[in-house]
This record gives sequence, C-alpha cells and structure tokens, in this order.
Amino acid sequence: MADWREKITSVSKTKGTTASESAKRAGLGCLGLVIAVVSILTLLITIGLFKSGFVLMGSFATLFLLISMATTVLLLVPRKHNPL
Repeated sequence: MADWREKITSVSKTKGTTASESAKRAGLGCLGLVIAVVSILTLLITIGLFKSGFVLMGSFATLFLLISMATTVLLLVPRKHNPL
C-alpha cells in the first residue's frame, strides 16, 4: 500500500509537463475502458433503432459505433514493443 502512495505522490508532484509511463498507461487504459463501455451501449442503441425502423438514425449510430470502436482499439492496443 505504501508503494501506491509513493506513486500517487510522485505523480501529483509533477508540474504537468511530465508523468511516469505507468501513470500514462493507467490513464489511457481507463479512457479506453470508458470508450469500450460507450461502444457497447451504442451497439445496443443501434440494434434497437434498426429494429424499430429508424434507418437514418441507425446509420448515424452505426457511424458513431465504428468511430468509438476504432478509438477503443487504438487506445487499448499497445503500440510500443519493449524488446527487453
């Protein structure tokens, strides 16, 4: 527990210009999970719109769904490969 406190205090003491890599990964992971939840909810809304016959609104919801899914993939898939 003390290790987490040290990490939190070290991140909170930064001036905003730099942050540790673990803090950056944690922030991007949380953002990716929130967008993944939004994608799932958008999928349910899109299915409901198409079942109800609202094709135009369903197509806009599908476009938003594709954008949010692409954003989720970009945020959650690691881009750096550490060879060590």
